[in-house]
Amino acid sequence: MVANKNTDTEGASLNSDIKVGSGGQAAGKRWWRGGRPTKRALFIFTACILLVVIIILAVVYIAKPGQKVYAQAAGHKIYKKDVDNLIGTTQGVTAHQATVVLADKYLTEAMAKKAGITVGDSDVTAKFGPSIVSQKNTNKYVYQSDLNSVYFDKLLAYTEGLYKGQLIVANFSRHIAFQSPALGLQEASDPLMGNASAIAQDKQYADNFITNIYNEIKTHKITFDQAIQEEHDDPQLGLQAYQTLPHSGSFDTSNIFLPATPLILPKSIQGKIHSMKAGQISAPFVVSVNNSLTKKNVTTDSYYLIVKMDSTKGGNSGLTYAQYLNQSKQKLGYKVYV
Repeated sequence: MVANKNTDTEGASLNSDIKVGSGGQAAGKRWWRGGRPTKRALFIFTACILLVVIIILAVVYIAKPGQKVYAQAAGHKIYKKDVDNLIGTTQGVTAHQATVVLADKYLTEAMAKKAGITVGDSDVTAKFGPSIVSQKNTNKYVYQSDLNSVYFDKLLAYTEGLYKGQLIVANFSRHIAFQSPALGLQEASDPLMGNASAIAQDKQYADNFITNIYNEIKTHKITFDQAIQEEHDDPQLGLQAYQTLPHSGSFDTSNIFLPATPLILPKSIQGKIHSMKAGQISAPFVVSVNNSLTKKNVTTDSYYLIVKMDSTKGGNSGLTYAQYLNQSKQKLGYKVYV
């Protein structure tokens, strides 16, 4: 009986051990059954393998091991194949030049997007002529270089201020002797060239004209468009009298090729232009332009303007264009390595 009692005790102890270890045995059965992995184990193992493969592929795609990074800008990395694709069959272009063009592309696009600036084929055509569009596929390097140039032009204008609207001009400069290589020919063809009395008479006529136009606009006797047409038709200061100079019309400082835009660009009036608000119509004011080939501060009164400002943007950062560009390069991670 004692022996049986011991046996029972040992059996109880064994059963107790089995119960304690039953969790481990059950766990083991989840992974292996009959010496073979369970479906659950195979599924989890396969999922882990796929995850590792995905991670490896991601690293290969992002890092591109073995490929040298030529440049980076605005979250884009530029590699040799990108540079080669841009150069194509264009002769005389170095890898450095092409790399800079691609880096500038991403830089200017990011800057323009932030500033709300758009650039299209029409902008490139306005600066370089209609033939440039055909280069988009036949000479990618040339087209992208020119496109970058237009972006830089618009970003420069944005730094100084983007202004759109209409203006009325009253020219009185036909007898002013502006210094230029053609002055001798002008003096030969115009006996009144440089004549102070003739210049004063033209200036007075322009003053009277622009003042009357302004009063008619303010009293709603004519619209701004009608005022523009009156300037075009005037025999002494209109299209026929000043055939080579810009006349009244629309301006847009992001498009310096719009005929009337150069009229609001002289430095002598930038303070006045920058202070205008959208919807404002200025009183007439005189514009002085540079009249020296060697001295920047020598200016001459040349025409009167009335400006109707439709919209303004930019120009309030307090940065020069160079500062604005350098700051943007730093923020956008602009780096060229070749």
